[in-house]
Amino acid sequence: MFKIKTFLFVCITKFSFCQSNLDPVFFIGPMVHYNIGAEDNKFSFALEGSAWIVNQDFPLPPSVDFGIEFERKKIRVYSELQTGALLGLSIGPVVEFSENQPTFGFQTSVWASLLLGVDFRYRRINKSNYYNPGIFFKFPVLMDNLKLGQ
Repeated sequence: MFKIKTFLFVCITKFSFCQSNLDPVFFIGPMVHYNIGAEDNKFSFALEGSAWIVNQDFPLPPSVDFGIEFERKKIRVYSELQTGALLGLSIGPVVEFSENQPTFGFQTSVWASLLLGVDFRYRRINKSNYYNPGIFFKFPVLMDNLKLGQ
């Protein structure tokens, strides 16, 4: 139970940067990864959304993302802090549901993107290391006059 509370606390805290007067820019899209690790190598498919703070005060804009990833007999839910422009870095917690048992871990990625992108993700779950090259496409979501903190 402590791990679940910690995971939720981290996710809520990471999203709190949007509770400002800055206008976030949102993106959403599909991801495909090839998971190389302790078990058989398998493809996974994900849907990920991100909120970016684009402001002249931040030379590299901060962002938070949330995603759900599907692999045969596994579902992962994750959130990451990230920064970058055409090249970027991200890191955050992940929970994996396999045979109805949640397992907690973390993942980090390096990526290159405009709207179509490539990434390389490292994930550690249950003392196992996974290396995940992937591709993705992100659609901008236009939300006129949206102020999350008001």
